[in-house]
Amino acid sequence: MIKNTLVIIFGFLSFHLVAQDNALSQFFANRIYLNPAFAGIDKGLQVTSSARSQWQKADGGYKFAAFTAEWQEPGWNSGIAFHIQGSREGLSPFKTFGIGLTYAYIIPFEYSNVHVGLQYSYNQFGLDWSRLTFSDELDPVFGAIYGSAVVPGSDKVVFHDFAMGAVWRFDSRMSVNKRAIRRYRSHVGLSVQHLTSLLGQGPDASFLQSDTEIPARITLHGGTIIPLTFLSGTTRKIILSPNFKLESQGFQVASVKESFTLFSAGTYFVVDQIVSGAFYHSRALIPGRKHTNACTFVLGFTNTEYEEKRRAYYLGLSVDINATGLGIKSGNVFELNFRYNIKGIRPISEKKHAATTRKTVLDCKDFY
Repeated sequence: MIKNTLVIIFGFLSFHLVAQDNALSQFFANRIYLNPAFAGIDKGLQVTSSARSQWQKADGGYKFAAFTAEWQEPGWNSGIAFHIQGSREGLSPFKTFGIGLTYAYIIPFEYSNVHVGLQYSYNQFGLDWSRLTFSDELDPVFGAIYGSAVVPGSDKVVFHDFAMGAVWRFDSRMSVNKRAIRRYRSHVGLSVQHLTSLLGQGPDASFLQSDTEIPARITLHGGTIIPLTFLSGTTRKIILSPNFKLESQGFQVASVKESFTLFSAGTYFVVDQIVSGAFYHSRALIPGRKHTNACTFVLGFTNTEYEEKRRAYYLGLSVDINATGLGIKSGNVFELNFRYNIKGIRPISEKKHAATTRKTVLDCKDFY
């Protein structure tokens, strides 16, 4: 009986598609999913893959996977990215698939860059109606023995989607007693997913063709990389990287009561090639037991040698300890991210900057 009830719930959510987008725990590991303006932030060719499994014990749970490939053209101050992603949830199962292109233009300044990105994606939702169980099919003693009066809708929905974003990356100086020790890099960004739903009528993403839109999602995020030179000395590289993300999704994104809100904050601690981190996720800006959604713990490895013709990578595994919703008994959330960058590949067009200017595309420094 419990299993049949869960099937009905998953099916109902699938018809109306009012649930929020997938949220990655390691949100800076897959930067294109976070903000299209990040496209081409690294020199050369970069590939990123993400895999997420949550609530595995709740009738199959939810699985999400994504892959991106990025390319930077510094001579054109541009970045180009290709992405593909998909998910599967419930016993029906409800499946999603998306493929798209991203373009970002980089405006260089002396000690900062402004990135502006636009993303297009082709999306497809699928549902197997034959595996759904409805309440009018159930007998309190014998279970599902009746036929349902529900008229099945389409088993596939196709729609187009757009997103845009902007990121400001800038260098700052760390100093002690008025003496500069080292520059460190920070950034702040803003992105809008499902752009047409924010500006007007978005595409119909309902299996019943009931003019049900996917609500717009607005994300504000930021972070910094602080080299702890007073600890690292001359032989070890120690980095502290605090980050935050605030997401709001709904048809009235400016209203906290009318939209889904998720606030995430935490820090990475990098010692040479070992990465550890902890993040706190809340359904409101004000932390508290009532609003706590989960805590994430990360362990991974990175190669921070960013010289020409060298390869860099990041591998991170995280686990979310759920505090609300289905809770710990559901199996929690596991996420694996891998990023690999080949910097030695020459771009199609290289531009020599004049000696009189220091404006250039900033490298992706140290950790991200």
